[in-house]
Amino acid sequence: MLNTVKANEIALAADEIRRRSLTDSGVCIIGKGLLCDAVKATSEVLGEKYAFCGGADQIPADCRKLWYIAEADAAPDLDAALAACASKQLELTAIILLSNINPHPVIRQYAEMELIATHPALARIRENLRAFAQNGSAVKAVFCDRLFSVDADCIGLKAIARQAQENGTVTVNSADALTYRSALYLPDAITAIHIVSKHGKAGNIYNASSFCYSRYELKSTVYAMLARSGVKLELSDDDAAPSCAALSEGKLRSLGYEPVCGLSDAVRWTLGAYQNAYDVLTPAIADGYSGKLDLLRGLLLDMLREFDRICRKHGIRYFLSGGSMLGAARHGGFIPWDDDVDVGMLREDFNRFKEIAPSELNEKYSYQSFTNQNGYHFFFDRITAKNTYFASRYSDGYEMPKGFSIDIFVYDRVPDDPKSWRKHWKRLMNKRLLMNVRWKNEPRGEGKARLISKLLLPFLKLKSMDSYSLSYDKATRRYEHTDSHTIMVPATDHIYRDAMPREWFTEVIPWKFEDVDTFMPKGYDGFLKIWYGDNYMQMLPLYKQTPYHDYYRLDLGTHIPDAESIDFDFFGELK
Repeated sequence: MLNTVKANEIALAADEIRRRSLTDSGVCIIGKGLLCDAVKATSEVLGEKYAFCGGADQIPADCRKLWYIAEADAAPDLDAALAACASKQLELTAIILLSNINPHPVIRQYAEMELIATHPALARIRENLRAFAQNGSAVKAVFCDRLFSVDADCIGLKAIARQAQENGTVTVNSADALTYRSALYLPDAITAIHIVSKHGKAGNIYNASSFCYSRYELKSTVYAMLARSGVKLELSDDDAAPSCAALSEGKLRSLGYEPVCGLSDAVRWTLGAYQNAYDVLTPAIADGYSGKLDLLRGLLLDMLREFDRICRKHGIRYFLSGGSMLGAARHGGFIPWDDDVDVGMLREDFNRFKEIAPSELNEKYSYQSFTNQNGYHFFFDRITAKNTYFASRYSDGYEMPKGFSIDIFVYDRVPDDPKSWRKHWKRLMNKRLLMNVRWKNEPRGEGKARLISKLLLPFLKLKSMDSYSLSYDKATRRYEHTDSHTIMVPATDHIYRDAMPREWFTEVIPWKFEDVDTFMPKGYDGFLKIWYGDNYMQMLPLYKQTPYHDYYRLDLGTHIPDAESIDFDFFGELK
């Protein structure tokens, strides 16, 4: 777990540097310690050829920039580094770590003034850098707040985690609400260095910090994550005067700097490492469904068993699809952070299933399709649990039945010629764009796309939504009766990577999904490499391990234990 959290910190920094095009060349780095090691690890992920040397006398001849990393209280060889930059005409970025920002009794908001008042060791560093700049040399500096990472616990998270493990409590007192601190998350430190090196102005000092928080906010965040695993909140009296030791990063933000995440995410990932070390269950931290994820998955597995039962009874071929196929291959079931089940069928199998399923389904479930004329107009069919409600921020914009479901994706024939199937795909995408505007009855997209959809909407309303769904369904089946050897999944957004050999799916093999007997296509490896890359068996970094659906209402209704004793309002609507 510790290595996973470390990898997550590096991945966060690397992705942000990549996104902002901050990669550089000709950089030499002098320094040692946690931040220097993290910069080196990030450079390796990015493929940057940075030179790391032990002193100013080892700077390579082809170096253009020097990054000097040191603690404020111990900055060895700074004078030598400045002299080397002057003689070699190198651009210098001085990265100074402030391991301890002491609280100040008066200055509570003006963090840069507080910094000067509480760090006398910086006086010499500032004077040296100022003299260097006045001599015409290109120099800028980053003053880094206290580093926070799995290896640097400047916020006291480990102590809170230990108390939760050993005593089952998180203790909060009145002093916590009056105690403010700031910290610099390690990925933000790496990003800040790259931003200042590339966009900072010579002769300027930039403070780097990630978040300012009260100790109460920190403890409340931890408690909220652990409450479902039995940890309780304990209150105690402790009077204390207000205390603030925070660093302002406002100047750095003028260069476009933004923290890669908030306090709660940084705490969640790091707490996961501490919890694992202290043998406290971490699933409660990662569960994005208010503690209902296990219940939700149990319901989905029951639906999958019912789907499998019908298919086996009638000899209908099917296979796991999308994220469920990946989960089955990599985890033997659900992807740890996933919240749905996807299945797939070739067109001929789907046609049979669609005829049989509505009358064969257990009365607890219903079949959802645009052909039901009930307001459902997604591009795939579903089996939905009755008396449940699931609303994501996306789906709530549409008038349609909402419930927990398994999604059924059809794999349709397309032309074997890549140019032809891509043209076919574009036609389908254009139809889907128009359908989404018509279904939601409001403009979609941004800029020019939004303007066009606004102009088209009055004309789109002249036809019923059912007619659009019928037209789209007909378009997806355009090559149904050809002898094409290529297929794609029209109901997904995997544009330009979706065409696959049909032979991968004509034969299925038995495969366990959790405790359910299901099937995988024989060519699952090829499918997963196309959709998720050659390294699909490799876990994503923690920050990408989030539920796909951004839900805001989740109701399992009569499918939860003791449901008979509860009155349910499944829809929360008057109509």
